[in-house]
Amino acid sequence: MRNRILTTAVFTVFAAVLLLMPGFTAKAQAADKIGWVGPVYKELSESLNKGFKAHYKKTYGKDVDITFVRPGGWPVCVDKVRIWKGKPDADIFLGAGAPAHEVLKQDGLIVPYRPKNWDKIPAEWHGMKVKDKDDYWTCFAPWIVTNLYNEKVLKKLRLPPPKTWNDLLNPIYRGNIVHTLPYASGTMHEAIEILIQGFGEKEAWRYLRLLAAQLARFSTGSTDTTNLVKRGEVPIGVAQPQMNAMAARKDGYPVRDLLPEKTILVPEAVALLKGAPNEAVGKIFLDWLFSKDGQKHVLEGRYFAASTDIKFSAWEKEGVTMAKHAKKALGVDSFWDLDVGFIEYDLDLATKRWDDVNRKYEMEIYRKWGELKSSLFLIEEVEGEIQAAKALKMNVKKAQAKIKEARKLFEYDGAYAAARLAASKARALLVAP
Repeated sequence: MRNRILTTAVFTVFAAVLLLMPGFTAKAQAADKIGWVGPVYKELSESLNKGFKAHYKKTYGKDVDITFVRPGGWPVCVDKVRIWKGKPDADIFLGAGAPAHEVLKQDGLIVPYRPKNWDKIPAEWHGMKVKDKDDYWTCFAPWIVTNLYNEKVLKKLRLPPPKTWNDLLNPIYRGNIVHTLPYASGTMHEAIEILIQGFGEKEAWRYLRLLAAQLARFSTGSTDTTNLVKRGEVPIGVAQPQMNAMAARKDGYPVRDLLPEKTILVPEAVALLKGAPNEAVGKIFLDWLFSKDGQKHVLEGRYFAASTDIKFSAWEKEGVTMAKHAKKALGVDSFWDLDVGFIEYDLDLATKRWDDVNRKYEMEIYRKWGELKSSLFLIEEVEGEIQAAKALKMNVKKAQAKIKEARKLFEYDGAYAAARLAASKARALLVAP
């Protein structure tokens, strides 16, 4: 009996000691948590996931569970955060450019936090804001809006790479271009802002109608556009993140980027969400992201690093795989060494009309894409007939005036039905002037 009591007492003491040991407490067994939401590519999220988990384990001796929600492009991710209304299922808004973060700032859905090494990120570059002066968001991976092309396919089609925005309207490229929608892709949204701010609003929407008629199809997002181009299904992709060409070439595809004459810097940024359930871990992640180790994982995730104190050549010597590809893609040893002609970008204006631009494109171009194309094709047919009639010495003055009216109705007014009617009248005037 005495032995049994002694055995029971010893077991009780031993069990109590085990419960006091970190490895056996429920709290220690449960990993810390963090959630991200954003539009970054899979390669980047996987690289950051791997890097931050290793950093957390090494620094705190604990595991960290990471959840990542990617509902779509920038606008879709912004809407996701809006739906949460300050009670998010994530802690960090990861990715998207300045306008998306400015929208969330105005909506009161992100909060200030200045991560360590914040001073190594420039405040602005060529007129573009790179970080928020009030610490609401900071760029961790800069890039430039560009267009892509498959050099092998264009060569087979005997087509030169389009060098300017207006080159894309050349009839030789009809059916060989793809891009996505501005409310599905922040890059396409930024491309529209480039056109509006670079050419003026009327000319920009005229251009977008004409470009829509050149498309083979609309893609589902920037990733889809890149995949179509690299596989050669459609040889030209409009409104693409600059690093997509770098990633495609690393994978062996004959894809090149081509900076148009008007473009902008996109500061891929990060912010702490209001009401973050794991705020403390979120701040640890932000500090790590801007560390040398974090920035290396950004580059290994196929994005360009943002810190001003890095050199690709030095990182290549350290064994950072993507460093040589980044240097070759950019032609310089640091992203900030690029010399590119940018437009004067009004971020406040772009933020203010964020929803309006997306809505206008959807309702006036995408939803009417079939009607848009048939209207322009009819106008072009009649223009050809007028030229043929003119060559036969026919009187075409009235027809020319009417087809000019049809052009205006189509290009500047977006009045497709009225444009078709005017084109039909122009055709009739060739028969009975």
